[in-house]
Amino acid sequence: MALAATETKTHWSASPFPLTHVPEKPEDVPIDFYHCAVVMTGIHNIITRGLNSIYNHAPLVVEKGTTNDKADFITFSLSWYDFVHAHHTGEELWFFPEIDHATGETDVMQANVNQHEVFQKPLGEFNTYFVEVRKSPETLDASRVKELIDAFASALIAHLGDEIPTLLELGRRFPNIPIAKMDEVHGKKMVASVDKSLALPMFFTNSDRAFEGGKWSNVFPPIPGIVRILTKWVFSWKYRGAWRFSAANFDMDLKPNMLSF
Repeated sequence: MALAATETKTHWSASPFPLTHVPEKPEDVPIDFYHCAVVMTGIHNIITRGLNSIYNHAPLVVEKGTTNDKADFITFSLSWYDFVHAHHTGEELWFFPEIDHATGETDVMQANVNQHEVFQKPLGEFNTYFVEVRKSPETLDASRVKELIDAFASALIAHLGDEIPTLLELGRRFPNIPIAKMDEVHGKKMVASVDKSLALPMFFTNSDRAFEGGKWSNVFPPIPGIVRILTKWVFSWKYRGAWRFSAANFDMDLKPNMLSF
């Protein structure tokens, strides 16, 4: 049975790394910018829930999981990395340059790009480890997984939180730029660029439709319902074992418990 209420600090996908929450709407920020911040919060929390799942499941799957369980966990972890990498690459390739163009300024979002660079190397080492261990899943080492995550998690989580007020401040400074359309175009380019059998299941099964009481369900996810249905029945099938480690089901209801082996 899925959780009916939003997650709390006690939910296993919200710890040890904290979720980002949506601030109250400032009066001087246009609604389109606020909604952009809501969507960004939702995406960032997908990243955080996925990271918490990897961190929390690692010792369990190593101690009690079969070789197949370990292989699925490795696939989940690599998919999580690909999701994070695609998100930040997409911002730097498409979204942030469009913001510069619309505002007539350069490097408006440079502080956020600088934050990407802080955790890029240790995040890459995380990916390298899982690429290698995929060749022999039985050698998966939970202590090494946690060590690799601890090397970048603090900087990553800080960045995920910092980007939200940056978007709101952008709305104060440049209230007339078409941020909603820009974000929509950015989103379409992102979806076109990723492996849908990995990115879309990661997206939906680490979202929470009841987040903050479900009050953002008309804003996030900004994806047609048919895409979620196709993800559930088509795109997820190739790596179906991996989504056992996700925080939610394909209806975006949080799973009450972690996997048991």
